[in-house]
Amino acid sequence: MQTGIEGFDRVIQGGFPKGTVNLISGPAGRGKTLFALHFFLGGAPGANGHSMYLSLEESRASLQRVLESFGMDTAPLEQDSRFMLLDMGELRTGRGDEEKMIGFLELQEFLQASFAKTPIDRLVIDSLSAVGLHYRSLRELRRELFSLVRFLRDKEVTTVLIAESVEGSGLTRWGFEQFVSDSFVHLGLEETKGELRRTITVRKMRFTKHDTVKHPVRITSNGIVVEPDERVV
Repeated sequence: MQTGIEGFDRVIQGGFPKGTVNLISGPAGRGKTLFALHFFLGGAPGANGHSMYLSLEESRASLQRVLESFGMDTAPLEQDSRFMLLDMGELRTGRGDEEKMIGFLELQEFLQASFAKTPIDRLVIDSLSAVGLHYRSLRELRRELFSLVRFLRDKEVTTVLIAESVEGSGLTRWGFEQFVSDSFVHLGLEETKGELRRTITVRKMRFTKHDTVKHPVRITSNGIVVEPDERVV
């Protein structure tokens, strides 16, 4: 399943294996949402299948602003319901539970109902950090996250999960997200020769012969570009 990110698919043998759950992590400002929006659009407008982007933190208006700033117009793509950009907060407004934190079980129930109406091939959940606020114990959080990942695999939905990490305190927020997912891609920011460079590293990916090199990333007017023939050392 191609990501639509220039250079990145070369690093992972053509794209994410179909039906896998893929974790994208990194501190704030590293390009995680932009990465996920690329995947959401995939090969649009000629792509087959259906894509859903489920935002748990950012508003739909904010995501559309990001898309427009990089020349990605989803309006005509959403008209035939093949591309669904959903703001979970907006959907819950007016139901009396908009202030209640959503958990993984509630999220799974929502997805189950959505999949019954429309078969989804590509799914983005942005982000796990927002759902994690629902839980008081890491044990319960891990158990329900594992249940959601198993549900997504059973549905054979190729999924991107966004996870926010804290600068300088580990690759993921809770330290176990990468173990329940099929792949783990980390976005970073490295200082080399007095210059800060965006980087991407595939730390784990099942079913592919991916490389583990830390590659430079550029943000262009068209979005993310990965340099597969260069490395950051």
